[in-house]
Amino acid sequence: MNYRSKLLNRARDESGVTGLETAIILIAVVVVASVFAFTVLSTGIFSAERGKETIHAGLTGARSSMELKGSIVSNGVANKVLSTGDSAWTQSANVTATADTTDKKEGTASSDLAIASGFTTGLAAYADLSATVDLSSIDSVKLWVKYGTTTAAGDLELILDDSAACGSSLENIDLPVLVGSTWTSVTVGITDNSDMTAIKCVGLNLTTDDGAQTANLDNIVAQGQATSLLVTLANALEGEPIDLTEPGDSDANGLSDSDSNHTVILTYTDKNQVVRDVYWTKTFVGQNDSDDLLESGEKAELNVRLTGLSSSYPVVGDTRFDVEIRAESGGSIVVERTMPDLIDTVMNLN
Repeated sequence: MNYRSKLLNRARDESGVTGLETAIILIAVVVVASVFAFTVLSTGIFSAERGKETIHAGLTGARSSMELKGSIVSNGVANKVLSTGDSAWTQSANVTATADTTDKKEGTASSDLAIASGFTTGLAAYADLSATVDLSSIDSVKLWVKYGTTTAAGDLELILDDSAACGSSLENIDLPVLVGSTWTSVTVGITDNSDMTAIKCVGLNLTTDDGAQTANLDNIVAQGQATSLLVTLANALEGEPIDLTEPGDSDANGLSDSDSNHTVILTYTDKNQVVRDVYWTKTFVGQNDSDDLLESGEKAELNVRLTGLSSSYPVVGDTRFDVEIRAESGGSIVVERTMPDLIDTVMNLN
């Protein structure tokens, strides 16, 4: 009897231990679940805060953006004709110059130069201009040329001079490779136009003796080119002020000085070049409070200088280009335009 009681008591004691173990396990599960829930909650709060920061940054960027107002206007230098080719040039010894009304590219005639075998090298012929021409703002010359034999670059030179009869050449510009007896449209760059304020004469110089040959020249034109763009900006969404502190250009090369403290950066791009940080100035139009900030209700006209581009690739007729205007914060504006075929002093590009 006592033995059965002992067994029953022992069974009761073991069931109590099992219940205690179960309680401990349940408590542990609850604690772990609580820790996990706290971790998830903390992560959610952190993600929500980061999301709020991202939204706030996006709103701030959007409120700091610019927008275009009105037309894009370009200032430029118009084409300047140096020789139409419609009349005979003045010939040198052993050269016969005539106006060829049959073999021409434009107008009524081309300048025909019959070069005899005794000529060798030097100034073959020239044309004095009826009035001096200022080429100090022009970087390239375009012409039609045809020569009797295939040449190497520099065998023929275009002469620009500020004296009559091309007596003291300001610049001898190499003509490129020409295929013999073939009309070729040639564009050549002016290396230094700083002293070309009064060009009086244009001529053809031969550096190689090719024997008896015939040269034809037609429509020699100093190419007009754009010199600046006028872009009017406003503050989009009536948002945060935009700092329009101007850059410096101490060497007047058309590019912003590297030590300037401006925050708006302009980049010019066309098929031949990418020019970063081009120089610009600003003029507020209408209402403003006379500081450098573009604020709600204000408009500013940026004068974007194109004089810092490569002299080999000026912005001439039919040039397709874009200008990116990038502020310190917010989005950028990209202005895409194509120049008209005929460059004028003022052009509306819209």
